[in-house]
Amino acid sequence: MTVLIKLGGSVLTDKGRLRSYRAGAADALARALSRLEEPLLLVHGAGSFGHILAQRHGIHEGFSHDAQLQVVAEIQRDVRDLNLRLLSALLQARIRAVSIPPSACCRFRSRKVIAFDPRLFEEALDLQLTPVTFGDVVPDEALRFSICSGDLLMEQLAAHLRPRLAIFCADVDGVHTEDPARSRKARLLEQVDLSVLRAASVTSPPQVPDITGSLEGKLDRMARIAHHVHECLILNGLKPARLLRAVRGQPVRATRVIG
Repeated sequence: MTVLIKLGGSVLTDKGRLRSYRAGAADALARALSRLEEPLLLVHGAGSFGHILAQRHGIHEGFSHDAQLQVVAEIQRDVRDLNLRLLSALLQARIRAVSIPPSACCRFRSRKVIAFDPRLFEEALDLQLTPVTFGDVVPDEALRFSICSGDLLMEQLAAHLRPRLAIFCADVDGVHTEDPARSRKARLLEQVDLSVLRAASVTSPPQVPDITGSLEGKLDRMARIAHHVHECLILNGLKPARLLRAVRGQPVRATRVIG
C-alpha cells in the first residue's frame, strides 16, 4: 500500500525568511524516508520560496495588474528551485524521486480544482519511482492564475489513489490548545475532528506568511482526507524518527485527524 506524505514548508524552509532552505532538515527527512519499504507519494509546501512574494503581491487573490505576472514567474522559478533541492536530497538518499508539477495534472477555475488526472503519479509508482509534487502558482481559467497548495494536492491524491496513510509533517508536534512557542500551557491534542476543533481553542504556530488558509481550513481539508485513508496524522517533521514510527504503525507523538 502507498503512503502519502506532505513535507511542510515550515519544515523545509524558514517561512519568515525569503528563499531560506533548511538543508539539514531536508537531508534528515530524506534519510528517514529511504528506510521505508512501502511506495511513497510525496508533496511539499512552498514555504518561504512561495508564500512571502505571493502575499506581498496578492497573487493568491488572482490577477489585478500586469506587474503581478513578473512575480508569478519569479514564484514559479523559486518553487522549482526548492523542488530541485529536495529532489537532490532524496536522490542522495537513494530514493528514485521524480518531479510532477501541479499544472501537469490539475485544472483550476476560480481557485477550485475542476479536473485532476492521477495518471502521471500512477505511472511513476508503476515504475517504482517516487513522485514528488508541490504547492505552486497555476493557471486559472477565471482568475488567470491562483495558488495550488500542497494541502489541496494531498486531498486530490488521497481521493484518487486511496493511500493507506496520510501524514503531514509540520514544525510542531501536532495540533495544540495554544501556541506551543508562546505558552507553556499548550496541550497537544491526540485526536481532533471538526467538532473538537470548533469547541476548543486550538491555534497554529506563530504567524508567518501563509496564503493557503487558516488552521481550521487546513484541518477541515485533513478531515476530508481522513475519509480516503486508514489514518491521517500531523507530526513533527523536524524529528524524522517519528515519521518512521508512524509509517510502521508504532506509537508516536502526533495528532490524529478523523473525518
